[in-house]
Formats: sequence, structure tokens, C-alpha cells
Amino acid sequence: MSVPDDVEKRLAHYVETRNGDVVSPLGVGTQGTVFAIRILSHPTEIAVKFHRREAGYNRELAVFHRIQDLEVTEVLGHEVPQLLGFDDELLAIEMTIVSPPFCLDFGGAYLDRPPDYTPEVWRDWREQKSEDFEENWPVVQEILAEFESFGIYIADVNPGNIRFRNNT
Repeated sequence: MSVPDDVEKRLAHYVETRNGDVVSPLGVGTQGTVFAIRILSHPTEIAVKFHRREAGYNRELAVFHRIQDLEVTEVLGHEVPQLLGFDDELLAIEMTIVSPPFCLDFGGAYLDRPPDYTPEVWRDWREQKSEDFEENWPVVQEILAEFESFGIYIADVNPGNIRFRNNT
């Protein structure tokens, strides 16, 4: 997994100041890089996402605050990571680690309004997602509708961030 130098520096600072250890990388996406980290003061490993840009960090953190305020822990049987903490200076969000079935990665989500896509873009988006999720697409649409009822519009939808038990 290729990690940008800036993320490496922030990760090193994070684990040093929190008396922690990196357990493993969990993923790299367009918004940032996620690591499993063990911190001595926390009883279990946690996931920490280091964002590349402040705008994406602020948007995802706002979504996590909404999830926390509404006490959402799962959506249609899919576990949702819980916000544990955040660091504005390091653009880092601390969250619980979830197991399939789950919904995660809210870096491409919007609060209270969907992204301003043209009808053609939405059509192409739906077609692509239908292909990506195959027989699970109807359930994914229900999951997205449930998030929308919370005012959370998820644009970055793929089988890696809405995972079913059968595609682990």
C-alpha cells in the first residue's frame, strides 16, 4: 500500500503523541488513508483515517457527528463505525473497527443535500452501481435511502464500503 509522505509524517506524530502502535493499514482511498492502531489507553484496536484535504475531513467529520447525534450504530443490519475522536491539526478521525456486514467511508458523503450532479451523471452513476453490486443493489438502495432519512447522502458507494456478509 502506497502512503503519501505527508500521511506518513502525521501517522508517526499521531502514534508517538498517543503512545500507540500501527497494527496494519486498512485502506487507501481518494479522501485519505486508514490504519488500525493500538493505543495503550484504549481497550481495543481503533481505525484512524488521515485525510488528504481539509474540506474532505470537515465533511466526513460532520457526517460522523450526525451519526453520533442520531445514535446510529447500524443501518439495515449493516454496522456503522462509531466516532471515537478526531484531531483537526492532523486531519485524523478515530473510529471503531467494524466487520461485515458494514457501511463505512463517509468521505464522499454530503449533509442535508445530495451532490449537484446532472440527471445524466445520476443515470450513469445508478447504472454503474447496479453493475458493481449486482444482486445486492436493491438492498444498497434501501441502505442509501435510510442514510438519506438522516440527511446523509452517500455518493462514494462501492462494494468495499457497503459490504455484505457474503462478499468479505
